[in-house]
Amino acid sequence: MKRILPLLSLIALAGAAPAAIAADWPHFQGPGRDGRSDETGLKLSGWKVDAPPVGWEKKLNEGFGGAAIAGGEVFLLDRREDTSDVLLCLSLEDGSEKWSYSYEFPGKLPFPGSRGVPLVEDDAVYFIGGFGQVFRVDRKSHEAAWVVSIQEQYGAEPPKWGWAQSVVKVGGVLVVPAMAPEVGLIGLDAETGKEVWRTEGFGDSHSTPTVMTLHGVEQAVFVATKRDGGNNLGTTISIEPATGKVLWKTDAYFNKIPIPFPTKVTEELVFLTGGYGDGSCMVRVTKRGDAWQVEKVFALKQGTQVHPPFVIGEHLYLLANENDNHNGAARKTGGLMCLDFDGKTIWQTGDSPFMGRGNMILVEGHLLIQDGEVGYLRAVKPSPQGYDEVAMTDVFGKKAEVDADVAKQVAAGRDTIKMPDFKYWSPMALSDGRLVMRGQDRLKCLDLR
Repeated sequence: MKRILPLLSLIALAGAAPAAIAADWPHFQGPGRDGRSDETGLKLSGWKVDAPPVGWEKKLNEGFGGAAIAGGEVFLLDRREDTSDVLLCLSLEDGSEKWSYSYEFPGKLPFPGSRGVPLVEDDAVYFIGGFGQVFRVDRKSHEAAWVVSIQEQYGAEPPKWGWAQSVVKVGGVLVVPAMAPEVGLIGLDAETGKEVWRTEGFGDSHSTPTVMTLHGVEQAVFVATKRDGGNNLGTTISIEPATGKVLWKTDAYFNKIPIPFPTKVTEELVFLTGGYGDGSCMVRVTKRGDAWQVEKVFALKQGTQVHPPFVIGEHLYLLANENDNHNGAARKTGGLMCLDFDGKTIWQTGDSPFMGRGNMILVEGHLLIQDGEVGYLRAVKPSPQGYDEVAMTDVFGKKAEVDADVAKQVAAGRDTIKMPDFKYWSPMALSDGRLVMRGQDRLKCLDLR
């Protein structure tokens, strides 16, 4: 009988529901730098009746910095009283503060507060402050191993809203936008902070470099804008991360304030997008021998202002918010869009819902979308057949206020409803079934298990 029990136990386990797969979210856009999670077994429907519980929340100063999660710890940038940048380490389990690192640098940026997402490794945390300091903080001593000031070392002026980038690390090199007149991207040795390479200057940006493989070659791709007198020049540049060697660059796309990073669509197609009425375009990157060539495939009027789109199957999904379509009838041109690879719009939600400058992650075949205006969290099944919202919950408790505001507009006979914008634009993070969301001065952890 004792021999039979282990066999029965194995059979029972084999028939049980699969357990959730836990994974870290150690840097901007998650483990694959593409906003995708491999976790399974999460609760992604039924929220209108049974909303996922908020495990904990943390009071912050206003800001936009998003979370990274590693080893059961949440890492986040805060900025206190326009005087210091603060790296917080919180418990994923209960949100309690485990330790922090603070760096004094007085100043106030337009749209005040923190930016970017830390990059977390076993021994160190890297981040960029809004005024251009690059940090390596030791996870054991909780002190900075080194700090590089881009303003001081490279003579760079802060971009319009400061350095909003997240650190990107490839091998032992950090790829960082210096955005000085004579220096564009720099490669810093991750251990020492010393410069490994630099490129020539090509303007400024609020976009983060992204790593992609095209034609079997790993590369970091970055989009920027240079203002030269009355001329505005757009540059998309690809470099070899280890050496800084320029592989290819193109002026096919211009955006006056680039924010989303380029998106790999296929082995040769790259989608470039942004807001401010400058739309999007698809470029084709080809390689023959050592020679790279870039050509524009199509241009699109719509774009997404802050966060990158997703490639799912044979379609692109993006939130079409362009800064100038947030009011009046222009809202009909926004919302979640589904495009094919030829740039044809398959469908879009317009202002029902609009979702503003929100962000998305993809998990278990669902897009989780944080509404950038009011903070609602929606679960959507992406399909070219149409918009399929399967769940929604009011994470930050704004629905009563929003509904009252909308009712006043309806009573006043407004043709187009204007939603309030609470600036919930920070990227989310998902690890071990916990979804971490920022709403300016609040960090909340939803339990999706």
